[in-house]
Amino acid sequence: MNLFLIDVDNTLYPKESGIFDLIDAKMNEYLEYVLGMDKITVNKTRLLYLSKYGTTMAGLIKHHNIDPYHFLDFVHDIDISRIIKENTEIAEKLKQINAVKIAFTNAPKKHAEQILNSLGIIDQFVDIFDIVSADFIGKPNKHPYEKIINITKADRYIMADDWEKNLKTAKEIGIFTVLVGKKKSKITDICVEKFEDIPLEIFR
Repeated sequence: MNLFLIDVDNTLYPKESGIFDLIDAKMNEYLEYVLGMDKITVNKTRLLYLSKYGTTMAGLIKHHNIDPYHFLDFVHDIDISRIIKENTEIAEKLKQINAVKIAFTNAPKKHAEQILNSLGIIDQFVDIFDIVSADFIGKPNKHPYEKIINITKADRYIMADDWEKNLKTAKEIGIFTVLVGKKKSKITDICVEKFEDIPLEIFR
């Protein structure tokens, strides 16, 4: 059995749509207004935590003892429906792919469900492995990859993501990697400019 782990944000829709920019702004707002940081401290803190822990949230949990559920609800409180629309091309591509599909995201399940519903493809996925499923330890940390492999026990894994760091970890543990949104990479197995361009041959 092939198991296809598919990132959601900036992978199943183009980065230019601006969804992640809205989430990014909400993260800054959380640090500034909920935690009381000034703008300069917010930028330095987020860069540090992203570099050291893989996600802003992981650093906030470790150093500020935040409630991760409140943080996730706060930063994903955006109107997705006005930006993300049904995509029949992706839906058809997913139908043709010979693999069980699981959404593998650092976002919460509710956010992933909204994206997949808006794209009209949620019925193509057997599950959503979100940041809560990963015990709030996000990609590129090895923990979520190892946990999902231990749960699913597939014969072969393929992973699509828009971030090379996430795919670097995947490749290190034997997952075939697909970088979405780039023309070349020294890290991943293949690159495609958009999800719809993923070749069906890699699932045979």
